[in-house]
Amino acid sequence: MSLTSATAISPSSAQGRAAARSLDAATLRVRVSSRALGWVGLNFERRDHQPSSRTLVHGSRDHLVFVCLAAGRIVRTSANERVAHELVPGCVGVVPARVPVGWTWSTPISFSVLRLDPDFLDRVAQSVFGVEPDGYHLSLVERPHDTAIANIAGVLAREVMHGERGSALYAEALANILAVHLLRQYARCAGGGPLADCAAPASGASVSADVGSPRPTRPRAVSEALTFIHANYARDLTLVEIAQAAHLSPYHLARLFKQSLGVSPHRYLIQLRVSTARWLLSAGSGERSLAQVATAVGFSDQSHLTRHFKRLTGVTPRQFRP
Repeated sequence: MSLTSATAISPSSAQGRAAARSLDAATLRVRVSSRALGWVGLNFERRDHQPSSRTLVHGSRDHLVFVCLAAGRIVRTSANERVAHELVPGCVGVVPARVPVGWTWSTPISFSVLRLDPDFLDRVAQSVFGVEPDGYHLSLVERPHDTAIANIAGVLAREVMHGERGSALYAEALANILAVHLLRQYARCAGGGPLADCAAPASGASVSADVGSPRPTRPRAVSEALTFIHANYARDLTLVEIAQAAHLSPYHLARLFKQSLGVSPHRYLIQLRVSTARWLLSAGSGERSLAQVATAVGFSDQSHLTRHFKRLTGVTPRQFRP
C-alpha cells in the first residue's frame, strides 16, 4: 500500500486534524526543542517515532533537514516517486517547503529535524549568490551522510540543552551557515543547473562559510573507497572489501589512500566512527546506552568505542555526553 493512500485524510478537515492529533500522541515523542528559545529563521527538534506513517499533503511551511540518529527502515513517497531506505546514524534528508511528501516506517526511528524558514533561505540566496527567490529551488533528496549538516545539528542540540545566553544569536549564525551549505550542495537553478553555475555571488555578501567547499581532486579509486566506507562504516569492514569497491588490490589501495589522505583506510574508518559517535552524543542520543551508540557506529562494544574516542578527543564518551 502506498504511503499516501495510508494517510490520505486532508489535514484541513476536522477528521483530518483529529487523526493527526491521534497519530502524534501515539507515535511522536519530542525530546528536545528550541521552540521556547525565540530563535529566528531556524528551529531544532529531537524526535522519536514508533512504527507508523505520515503524510504532509500540502508540504511543510519550512524547509526540513533530517539527520538520522539510529538505524531503521523507512519509505518516502513524493509525486510519482517511492523510495525505500535503510537508515543508518548520520544519513540526512532534505525536504523543501511546500512539497507534498509522505513517509511510512516499519521500525522505531530517531532523528533530529532542522526547520529553516524559506524567507531566510531566500535572503541568503539573494545576498550571497545573487539569485532571486523564483530563480532556484531545493532538491528533495536523501544522502547516506553529510558531515556539515550532522555537525550543525549536534551544535544546535547542545545549544538547546544548555540554554545559555546568546543562544538566539548563535542559532542565527548557524542558520546562515546551514543556508549557504544547502544552497551550495542541494539547490538547483530554475533552469536545472547547479546554483553556482547560474549566478555569481553578490558583491558585499555578508554571509560566508567554508562548509561544503570543493575538496581537492582525489584519485577515482580513493573517492570510490570513501563512498563505500561512508555507506558501510556501521558494520564490520575489511580492507579487502574496501579495495574491491575501489577496484584495486588491498596493497595498492592502502598505498594510494595514504598518499591522498595521509592516513590508512583503517585509521580513516576509526576516525569516521568516532566522529559519528561524537555528533550522536552531541545531538542527544536519547535513552540509548553508550554500548548501543558504539554498536550503531560500528564498534564491537563500549570499551572499543571508549578507547578510540579518548585517544582521538582526549575525553571519554561519558565525559563528552551532555
